[in-house]
Amino acid sequence: MRKVFGYAALASLLATLIFVWMLLRRPALPFPETSDEAAASFNDKIGRLTAANDFGMPTELHLTSAELNSQIQQWLKANPQPPGKATMTNGAVHFDGDRMIVLLAFDVKGLDVYMTVDGHLDFANHVVRLVPAEVQIGSVPIPVSMLEGKIDLQMELPQAVTAIRVENGELVIEAQ
Repeated sequence: MRKVFGYAALASLLATLIFVWMLLRRPALPFPETSDEAAASFNDKIGRLTAANDFGMPTELHLTSAELNSQIQQWLKANPQPPGKATMTNGAVHFDGDRMIVLLAFDVKGLDVYMTVDGHLDFANHVVRLVPAEVQIGSVPIPVSMLEGKIDLQMELPQAVTAIRVENGELVIEAQ
């Protein structure tokens, strides 16, 4: 009987170690390199969108993941997260066809934990929301239904924005 409990304890310890290892794995997609030029391009495009809006001209803006990621990195540097239970240390987006994949890195009590959210954008009433299709922490898949109401990746957009979508690997914003 002792041997059975010993083997069960060993198997449980091994399963726990494998699970923790899977939780702490880096995502398959990389956190991309960023550049000041891409961030400047983002700002220039947003400036053109704002100017067109000021003149009441409809416009369509195409943003690449490099432009968005460079802007995200500048924002993270300018707005460091206060230390806490889970502090976001990095973030990035990737576009694949009509999907948006968001990578988030957190410092959880000194450990790097990564979350990947893969989904589609939903736009209604001037609010854009990432509707998750797949979520992973490390390399552990998390059922999307478990996260309902717990994570909400959404942003209110100006009234001038009439559509936003991921198309052909770019973020497309239409404004009136």
